[in-house]
Amino acid sequence: MMIALVCVLILGGCAVPPTPESRLDEYKAESETLAMSVVELIPVDLEPALDTELESRGQAPQNGVTAEKRPGDPAWWQARAYVSLVEWEGAAAEAIAAVTEAMKSDGWTVERVRETGEGRTITDGFRRDDWYVEIAWVKSEPGKVERFDISVVSPTTVRGDHEGISS
Repeated sequence: MMIALVCVLILGGCAVPPTPESRLDEYKAESETLAMSVVELIPVDLEPALDTELESRGQAPQNGVTAEKRPGDPAWWQARAYVSLVEWEGAAAEAIAAVTEAMKSDGWTVERVRETGEGRTITDGFRRDDWYVEIAWVKSEPGKVERFDISVVSPTTVRGDHEGISS
């Protein structure tokens, strides 16, 4: 009986798969690079006068079972770039047209995700190889700054030993 119990414990321990290695560090670098690459797709004559603002952070869904942060929990990286385009009517529409054309030719699929504010703010989504890029842009209105907000979301990986991830 004791031998059977030892065998069960040994085999049970072997059956637990190891936690896969986190790719968050790799995804952090890739998402930041991709966000800035999208900014570079904006035509030069539409470039902002100020530097582009970039935010970057790891994300993980709230674990519904426990508040404990476990290495095997799913996680992803998100980078955001905020661009204020030159002040002329139609700058955002021209920028999204150029970015969309370039990304489609690079193998990205595109879809209209949503329109808010009576259609004044438009969000387009781009997908390729489990990566997602979302661009929110504003239709022209007299006296309104035309924003171009880029959000890059990496594929899902595991949390690993990363502590500073938002839930």
